[in-house]
Amino acid sequence: MRDRHHAAGPFRISWPPSTRLYRLFAFPAAPATGCIHSVRSYHNLFTTLQTLTSRLSNSLFLLSLTAIGIASCLSAPGASAAAQPPYDIHAASWMLVDGESGQVLVEHNADAERQPASLTKLMTAYIALDALKRGSVRWDEKVAVDAPDIGEVGGDEARMYLVPGQHVPVRDLVQGLIAASANDAALVLARRVGGSPAGFEQLMNDTARKLGMAHTHFSTPSGTTTPGNYSTARDLSTLALRLTKDLPEYYTFSSEQHFAYGKFEKRNKNWLLGKDPSVDGMKTGHTQAAGYCIVATAKRKQSSPPMMRRVFAVVLGAPTANDRITGAGSLLNYAFSAYKDYPLTDDARHHVVTRVAEPKLVQTSSP
Repeated sequence: MRDRHHAAGPFRISWPPSTRLYRLFAFPAAPATGCIHSVRSYHNLFTTLQTLTSRLSNSLFLLSLTAIGIASCLSAPGASAAAQPPYDIHAASWMLVDGESGQVLVEHNADAERQPASLTKLMTAYIALDALKRGSVRWDEKVAVDAPDIGEVGGDEARMYLVPGQHVPVRDLVQGLIAASANDAALVLARRVGGSPAGFEQLMNDTARKLGMAHTHFSTPSGTTTPGNYSTARDLSTLALRLTKDLPEYYTFSSEQHFAYGKFEKRNKNWLLGKDPSVDGMKTGHTQAAGYCIVATAKRKQSSPPMMRRVFAVVLGAPTANDRITGAGSLLNYAFSAYKDYPLTDDARHHVVTRVAEPKLVQTSSP
């Protein structure tokens, strides 16, 4: 009968069938007199005991090697078993992504389609900044504010208090859009870049498809609760990564803690900007339908191997403003403490992989 094999890492163990186990422990048959009475019988007994001892020793040795191999695999860098993620994330869905490798580190309900509130303005900013990059709009250009642009803005919505007939520089509109989450700025920019609200909506959805945001549809540039305006934590992380890669000037505005225009002043609601110096964006949002939402990012220096790392946290549907800030901050800190980035070169192609960081050894002093 052939041996059964079990793979354990680099080792293979041969497990004897029950019949072989029987033979392993079988002793020479005793004579009819009930005693061993010949030198040959003593020799046979001695030989059998030698064989038994050898087999048991080999089996124990292989089992010891297997245990060592399994333990080393589980403790090696890059093992699939990551450290436990933060437990204090109170939100409907969330995701943590490494910005250098693009790897998802942890996620919860990341493909649930939800109202994104003012996180919609990440796409509005992407399209406006892309138009500026291509030259179809200029930073110093002054845009006339039409009454229909601001007529849709409710009194309880975030705004920079534009009035009909004003001519506002594009730079001020972009700053108000990102730092103050101003809905009136979003509507004015949408008409200027898209030609009309409908034209800008088409641009938003075309861009979403181009970026691979498969579970997203936009129906407003501002993010007010509107039928057909939805996204997911996964799609918003995709947008955050592309916004960072394609249009890094976004951070010039998202890193500002305060915004002022005329007599209007407002503090950026991404409170992580004042708590963590490594955080430099990206956007917050809130409506009754969406709950409290945030896409937050931080950039920190990694000592070994030496490099700069950026990570992104997306939190959707938190019950309070404090929950979204606490949740995003915990996710960012977890990414930097539990994972490390490693630059690699394969076939002359440079890329980065993210692996579980080696556990730090804690030394204790003797009393």
